[in-house]
Amino acid sequence: MPKVSVIVPNYNHAKYLRRRVESILAQTYQDFELILLDDCSTDESREILREYAGDPRVRLDFNEKNSGTPFKQWNKGVGMARGKYVWIAESDDYAEPAFLERMTAMLEEHEDVAFAFCRSWKVGEDDELQGLADGYLYWMDAEHWAADFVVDGMEECRKYFVICNPVLNASAVVFRKEAYERVGRADERYRVCGDYQVWAAMALEGKIAYFSELANHFRFHQENVRTRTEPGALDVSEYLHVMKWVVEQVAEPETLAGRPRLEELYPKMPAEMSGEERLRAARRTLAEVAGWNLRYNQELPVERMRAYFLDWEFAMVGKEFAMRPPSRWEFFLHRVHFYRRYAAGMNWKQKLVNLGRVAGAPLVGYQKRHWPEQAYSWVAGAINRTLE
Repeated sequence: MPKVSVIVPNYNHAKYLRRRVESILAQTYQDFELILLDDCSTDESREILREYAGDPRVRLDFNEKNSGTPFKQWNKGVGMARGKYVWIAESDDYAEPAFLERMTAMLEEHEDVAFAFCRSWKVGEDDELQGLADGYLYWMDAEHWAADFVVDGMEECRKYFVICNPVLNASAVVFRKEAYERVGRADERYRVCGDYQVWAAMALEGKIAYFSELANHFRFHQENVRTRTEPGALDVSEYLHVMKWVVEQVAEPETLAGRPRLEELYPKMPAEMSGEERLRAARRTLAEVAGWNLRYNQELPVERMRAYFLDWEFAMVGKEFAMRPPSRWEFFLHRVHFYRRYAAGMNWKQKLVNLGRVAGAPLVGYQKRHWPEQAYSWVAGAINRTLE
């Protein structure tokens, strides 16, 4: 029996599939099986996947109807898996050759570790490096993610999972199949954040390990699940739904006394709600998790948490505007508040563009909000052409 089951759940990622599969087959650790799944793709994905059918390590399974959520594919693949460990290798990412060797070694060395994950590069559509994918974690504790660690999962949830998902990309994770099964697998009612919930659930059951080398490449592009679920606030609504769930798992009961429970904030799962219902629930949930963290999370600096949750507030406004376009006055005030909040971290070009956005807001309104930066790009291009 193979030690590791590698699952590639694919949907319409033909452009990236060969790079994904070849990076798996070229791993320095070779004791694995490769399960290639397709969720009724409409591109040439299946033709590409069939190219690997002759490899004895490969098993193919194609859906005739789209499942509607990637987490059904996760659970299907794990159900097929024969290995002790599982790597869900997302179909648009790719790995360094030693990734599986490093992750498996951590799990073999520490039998109480539920999953191991590594640091990831952020890459674009054409494999161009765009920096660290997990740079968003550094505001909490830059030193924590700078070196390898094995930590108690409950403590990690109390510190970090209550405020964000520290495990940004499934492709960076190798987990014990038994631990995944023990927590009930991924919740298929989620469309976006089932990964956040299942990582937290497994962390609560034992220890987790982290490998600080950049062994994974996390691809950002226009056709990923998160991009497709941004309309209607499904992404932020699910994220906050899981965040509140984590808080309720780790908080002392007295710290939740008198506060609404998750089922009160979300009488239905986010995917079952309308966009307006999701946004209302997400706003209330944000207030609850922010209030709890600011009062009871003693691990993180209060001012940094305030800034973090203010970022969430701006994101909520953006979601609200997308559903209900604001008046020109509302949009102008939002642009002013945004500039005041973020100007200190802008370079001179960014300041110029954002001042243009502020000035343009009452003139062109929300629907034509891109005109000021388009005008800037046109003027900058004309100046460059003149100088040439």
